[in-house]
Amino acid sequence: MDELTPLSCTGQGPDWGNPWNIASNDVAGNFSLTLIDVIDTLVVLDDRHGFEQAVKNIINWVSFDVNTKPQVFETTIRVLGGLLSGHIFANQTGQPFHLPWYRGELLQMAHDLGKRLLPAFNTPTGLPYARINLRHGVTKGETLETCTAGAGSLILEFATLSRLTGDDRFEKAAHKVCFGTAGYRDGELIKGSMKAFFGIWNRKSDIGLVGNTINTWTGLWTAPEITGIGAGVDSFYDKYATHEETGDVEYLDVWEEAYAAIMRFSRATDGFWITIYGEPIQDYRKSMTQISKKLLLINTRYDLATKDPFYLDVGERVLFDLITRSKVDCGLAGIQDLRTNKRDDRMESFALSETLKYLYLLFDEENPLHSDDSNYVFTTEGHILSLGQQHLKPTSASRRKLRHIDNHQCPAYRPFVHISDKRGFGNGLIQGIQSRPDFEYARSLVGLVAPQKDIDVWSPSDGKVVPEDLSPSLLKLGVLPDGFVINNVTGIRTHIVRRLDGNGYDVRKLGHYTVRTGHLVYINDSTLFTHLDGKQNSAKHLDVLLQFYAEDVDSLMRVQTGIPVDTSNDMQTLLVGYTAQFGGQLTQHSDPNIHFAHPGGVNVYRDTSNSFGCSPYKYSHPYSILIVQRGDCTFLEKLIQAREASAAGVIVISDDDLVINPTANADEIQAAGDLRDIALVLLPRKAGEVLLEMIQRAEQGIVSQVRMVLEDEPADIPPAKDPNRILYINGHPLRNTRLWV
Repeated sequence: MDELTPLSCTGQGPDWGNPWNIASNDVAGNFSLTLIDVIDTLVVLDDRHGFEQAVKNIINWVSFDVNTKPQVFETTIRVLGGLLSGHIFANQTGQPFHLPWYRGELLQMAHDLGKRLLPAFNTPTGLPYARINLRHGVTKGETLETCTAGAGSLILEFATLSRLTGDDRFEKAAHKVCFGTAGYRDGELIKGSMKAFFGIWNRKSDIGLVGNTINTWTGLWTAPEITGIGAGVDSFYDKYATHEETGDVEYLDVWEEAYAAIMRFSRATDGFWITIYGEPIQDYRKSMTQISKKLLLINTRYDLATKDPFYLDVGERVLFDLITRSKVDCGLAGIQDLRTNKRDDRMESFALSETLKYLYLLFDEENPLHSDDSNYVFTTEGHILSLGQQHLKPTSASRRKLRHIDNHQCPAYRPFVHISDKRGFGNGLIQGIQSRPDFEYARSLVGLVAPQKDIDVWSPSDGKVVPEDLSPSLLKLGVLPDGFVINNVTGIRTHIVRRLDGNGYDVRKLGHYTVRTGHLVYINDSTLFTHLDGKQNSAKHLDVLLQFYAEDVDSLMRVQTGIPVDTSNDMQTLLVGYTAQFGGQLTQHSDPNIHFAHPGGVNVYRDTSNSFGCSPYKYSHPYSILIVQRGDCTFLEKLIQAREASAAGVIVISDDDLVINPTANADEIQAAGDLRDIALVLLPRKAGEVLLEMIQRAEQGIVSQVRMVLEDEPADIPPAKDPNRILYINGHPLRNTRLWV
């Protein structure tokens, strides 16, 4: 038996009387499907006795020498994945599901099953047949058509099988499906370029999308040649999980390029793709309310890190529907007709391996998996796979050098704190995303035209539209060993996508060139900055030299605290800051009303209850400079709040070491009012850390009040030769660019 029949309270296996009933026979292979598929759900439920009994039952009763023809994809994700997950937990010491008597039997069974699946890859393209007879192999007249998910989603399980057994045939077979060409002859892999066809990924369209179905023999996409992220394609995009488990960066490269193409050309208006693959959380909550009753929502994402009750609300609604619509005495019945709630006498195995598993994890906040920071991943069937360090393939030194320092971790979610406490720890009254006042969904979700004020920023009045240069010369767009150089931006079509870590954007295409991970785009066109000529702020000095100093404590304080006498020598430093292109002009000869530049020096403070400077200050800070962190609001808003507190100005400490001069739109500056007597300066992160150390010592009473004075004329400061300057567009950083002008 393979599946439960919850209405009749029995079980069912393949439809022996109708071999063409693929709805049943694609998954039911007469190999105890549900028993294997559910094995790591018992781990999530912390049912140690049930797990051990399930392992024993599989070893004693399951055989793959059966005359059935299941689908290669379903057998891989449900059965092979279940066996591998069960083996990992039963074999791994130091955790509660280790079985001392276990001798690798599940891995041996997985190896046997894998070898029975290998003949499916015996095609000219290396793309596997959709179905295979587990006893006799590929049958005569087998269909040549398969779906993208079915052909290209096997790498996670096959790679894990190869790494654990040492038999690399499985990983090579699945790898070639994704990236290259392969075939099988007498059960052995034919490598490399012996065939002139490519795998799934290399058959993507010119805009980076893969189709839904493909001919395994010719490698051509079949009619109607559509794409998407739903059934038939969805599991192909599990490459990020493969990278997370195996450490192979090529899977990450595929994921990043595929993600960029989907987000540009195939993103659904309901935002569901975002729900699956973790764009910034506030971008997709609204759309989730429209799809909360789709079980796939719970099957694809649970996230306790947000502590947002929104997820619990959605999970409760799904659980309520399951209980009221599907739950019967012997399990969960499928629904044939939602209008009448007519039930189907069938319980798919994924109801236990995915749906209930993820629901349980959603509500079980203390589950050990939530605090497990290993490289474990959930497969497309919800199986838990992980590899030890000895099975990983680290990136080579040359590859790391090419890829530079990409960070592929999603940024930590910061809940919206509606009312902060007074201790400065970011605590307070937390509201859900639906209560946030600072975002708007409609335009981004349905693609409406932007308002005129945005269009004015995108296309300045003195700009003009130019035709695309379909074949830019190498003098205009040059190719370098580590990327590209743009000497003239005119007419160069540029594809820009948001980074997965949320830290800005990357250029992904320049004309017909693809910008790969690790490539840099060097900007060498000085005309980009000619719009500053003749503007009021073009005469502003962009660099200022700031001297910070603090006098040593008196002798009595040194005796009491044991501070060495020469501590004061460290309490003086020169730092280069970068002025905003709004506010007062900073020089030693500035207007006397600009207290920021007072020749006698100015006191420097930080307000820990308003660390970002985005809220009104509780106390007045006359003629002082306030230290704030970058983020949470615009630079202009920080300066306005400082002005309202009677401060002389603001020093913003950046969260990176990139050099920028803060800007704001002309209408925003005009609405802010008179800013001539107050100034804003940005310090890069490393310089900011030096200043914060001084302030911390002053707050501890080790040194006296920190003060600041402007030093040499900015013109005397030698120009910084920072090789890491990047291009900003409308305040957004293009992280893989570098400025040569």
